[in-house]
Amino acid sequence: MSEPASLIDPAKRIGTVTRVTASAVELTLPTALAASGRRGLARGAVGDFVFVDCDRETVLGRITEVGIPEKQRSSLEHQIKQEALVEPNGRVQLLATVTKTTRKVSRGINSQPRVGDGVYLADGSALSASIQDALRGGTNRDSELLMVNLGTLAGLEDAEISIPPEKLFGRHCGVFGATGGGKSWTVSRLVNEIVRIGGKCILFDPTGEFTGKVAGARQFAFSQAILPEQPLVRFPSELLSELDLHALLTPTGQSQGPMLRGATKSLRMSKALRDDPHRFTQEVGGNRTKVLIRHEEAPFGHVVIEEQGSIEKANQSRVAFGRAELLLAEQLAAEQCDFDFRVLSRQVRNECVRPVGNDAMNFGILDPATIGYCNTLIIRIETFLSSPELACIFSEDGLDVSAEIEKFLADPSESAMVLSFENVSFKHNTRELLLNTLGRYLLSLARKGRFRECPLVCFLDEAHQFIGRSVGDEQNHVSLDAFGLIAKEGRKYGLTTVIATQRPRDVPQDVLSQLGTLFVHRLTNERDRETIEKACGDLDKSAAAFIPSLAQGEAIVVGPDLPAPLPLMMTKPEKGQQPESHGPMYQKFWGKQDVPVVEE
Repeated sequence: MSEPASLIDPAKRIGTVTRVTASAVELTLPTALAASGRRGLARGAVGDFVFVDCDRETVLGRITEVGIPEKQRSSLEHQIKQEALVEPNGRVQLLATVTKTTRKVSRGINSQPRVGDGVYLADGSALSASIQDALRGGTNRDSELLMVNLGTLAGLEDAEISIPPEKLFGRHCGVFGATGGGKSWTVSRLVNEIVRIGGKCILFDPTGEFTGKVAGARQFAFSQAILPEQPLVRFPSELLSELDLHALLTPTGQSQGPMLRGATKSLRMSKALRDDPHRFTQEVGGNRTKVLIRHEEAPFGHVVIEEQGSIEKANQSRVAFGRAELLLAEQLAAEQCDFDFRVLSRQVRNECVRPVGNDAMNFGILDPATIGYCNTLIIRIETFLSSPELACIFSEDGLDVSAEIEKFLADPSESAMVLSFENVSFKHNTRELLLNTLGRYLLSLARKGRFRECPLVCFLDEAHQFIGRSVGDEQNHVSLDAFGLIAKEGRKYGLTTVIATQRPRDVPQDVLSQLGTLFVHRLTNERDRETIEKACGDLDKSAAAFIPSLAQGEAIVVGPDLPAPLPLMMTKPEKGQQPESHGPMYQKFWGKQDVPVVEE
């Protein structure tokens, strides 16, 4: 069969165009009626893909409405059991243009249909081949092209769709869907396809449903390791930012805030001075170290470092401390808290001195009133250091997750890493701060050029919990913006993200607008559907009308590189790769024993 015949098959003609608008056509559908005993022979149902024959080109469309003309409805019931004389009509949403000779698919309607043009059911294999050719365009590779296998066009089992990773992940990706719509299956499919084609990805798993469900992945757990193949990891507290620290400790603005800021600066200075003994002469005496501060040949005095690593201020040189601040300005301005948190409470106490002593060149004595004001902060620091809820940050138990990420990135044989947050506490906003800090850490690696030669895709499930919010109090809060920043600037560094959520309305618009490819599963909430429609100009009212009734695993895929919104039945994850996303199992756990009767 020739190429034109594979697109336009006379045996599959279902109607004729009767009315044309800018984005749709109306047509007759004489074979669409489900007459008595002939329902299986009816052709032309809502959701069917069709080709409108426009001479040299065809227009791809999808039937969005089928009905009986109003003047014929009254006679339908009388005729339905006999040879019906009524003739249904329908409406087709126009999606894209397909050239007959080349099968090239292009976005938009290059050739407007005319009244009288024939409408034909689309052949699945021909339609799939045309779309695949369009998706491969502009992508080059010396060997066979890498393709991510997604599934088949809804209603056409022979129309398989695959997308190159550049056009799927290159502009970030969103996966949206209500509970039971298939969102988790899509995430599992995408992650396992990255593994299959030898890519790199990190999956942040807030609920633990992907544990053991990603082929060959390195798996780690925060706070509590349940499985032997899932080692315990911790995020090193030294990599926290000062904003994270303030959001966690929530110091009061009048007294505790300045003391905490002074303590973090002093501990940074202590580390910088001890790390550079060639530049700063050090004299050890007992449990203290005196560090000489000089500029060129002129000495300014000593900074005294205690045995624990804290800086003593009471009655010590203000001039030497001030000169050290100038000499170490770059290290002291660092965003990360690169110091030992076990010394922080003591350093806060050391900061509680009078600004000037009897000698204006020195700090004053310890101020009991200021220590009293900061006492609750000091206790809070000590409590957090020993808190089991914050062990994933402040404990020494577990592997350093930043080092494990470095190993993963350096190993070309590793394709996926899964980080489980299932057992991370909700207390103290630990989950939000931890994941946001990890996202910021990956972005810092991206800015250093780590992903230019080996792009990384990071998956964030339940994204509405971690994006577009702030944690902390009014005076000390941190915006959970790490993954928003990745969506806005990560692409140019080779770091892209896949955001999955059942509540797209809670994801900021400026983040949604950065997502290129969207997988929209069933959404029943009107605000969620409106959010998706606003975020994606390609998803018009006709296509969006299918969203509330999508089957499980079915999604409308929209993207700048797709010729039109495509309804896909995602391929079911293989056995052993299906996420544990089921709800409460009442049949399994209820009714195990007789309910005792309470006698009155």
